[in-house]
Amino acid sequence: MTETASLDDLLQPCRSALRDFAPPSEDAHSLIFDRESATRFPIDRKHLPIPGTVQILLLMAVKSHDLGPADKVTWEFPFEFRGRLCSIALLKFGMHLYITHQGDEGAALDATAREITGKLAAATRCIETRILSKLAKEQVATGRVTIHNQSAQLRSMYGFFRRLAERAYAGEGILMEDLENPSASGSTPLAEEIARSLQREFGAPLARDSEGFYATIAMINAYFSLLEHLLVLTLPATDFDPTRESLTKFIGDKALGKYDRVFDATKDQQARKFRSRLRDAAEVWRNPYGHGAFDKQHGTLHFHVPNIGPLPVILSDIRTHPTFHFIPGRAAIFDDMCSLFDELDRWLREGPIRCGMMWVEAGLSVSYDPDFLSQFRSAVRAGEDTFKDLIDATAHWEDQAVNMDW
Repeated sequence: MTETASLDDLLQPCRSALRDFAPPSEDAHSLIFDRESATRFPIDRKHLPIPGTVQILLLMAVKSHDLGPADKVTWEFPFEFRGRLCSIALLKFGMHLYITHQGDEGAALDATAREITGKLAAATRCIETRILSKLAKEQVATGRVTIHNQSAQLRSMYGFFRRLAERAYAGEGILMEDLENPSASGSTPLAEEIARSLQREFGAPLARDSEGFYATIAMINAYFSLLEHLLVLTLPATDFDPTRESLTKFIGDKALGKYDRVFDATKDQQARKFRSRLRDAAEVWRNPYGHGAFDKQHGTLHFHVPNIGPLPVILSDIRTHPTFHFIPGRAAIFDDMCSLFDELDRWLREGPIRCGMMWVEAGLSVSYDPDFLSQFRSAVRAGEDTFKDLIDATAHWEDQAVNMDW
């Protein structure tokens, strides 16, 4: 793929799709602010979702050049389309196409814009199939990837369900509202009758504990999702080497498998204690309700005893199974899980991957290529002040890139 002839062969179908395109003249100017001679057309992301692919096409297939960044502009590539000067630019609010006038306006110009974007979309599919998909596999295999940091969103999700559980256990949940005034919820007559029946038979505690339990299960699942994300993003704070270990295999591993790679529970007593508590939380609460209410212990299965009836497969251990209680109470699940997650959060921020957590909680994305890992680990070795300087510099650069302040 790196040989010129081979690359030319691969690009030929893409160039055929763009045969009406030509490189601009050397003195081609920016059209972004040329309102008198050019019309701007926003490019629908559904048609051309990846700006970088458009860059590659304009550079390699059309032989255009970048006019450089400007205020709120990352790049602009001029080109000619059937002899007409045009350009595509990436602005803060998306890509835009600029087309110079040739005595035509309105519907004719709109048709030209659709034709240009349609041909670019066809060439995009071509270059992705013939070149970029292969390159992607090669880069991923060697760890030369960046992962977008979504920890803030995942933590917000966890916090949302935790608040729902707290409100439900305080008697301020949706089910309590429905019990107090079934018709106000907009429910059906049948639902209203069921609500009245529940109120008569079991009263408010059932509604309170049921909704608290539902929200708590969602909270637990959300936290485990957050934890797995954090374990992946904090890998630079470990001795992980993408040239010898597979990043995608690590990502695909189960939560405790990730935990065991990041922490050494055989030597670190604190890591061992948290692993045991996480394993129990996963086996009792997370895994069963994430897999159709079935668990490894087969707690939902009952074997048949002649003349007696069905008995639980786990026998007297059923007392520790979630199904032993009609609805587990707050202390049996919510308070215990909140205590575990709060303690674990503190340890993650203060323990072996402290620097990794500082990076992640600064909202920064993480790369796994040798240059990034070397820079990250060198800053860690140099001390906290140096590492904080790296975080601040990276955050400033990312803010500039997002806001296109050049």
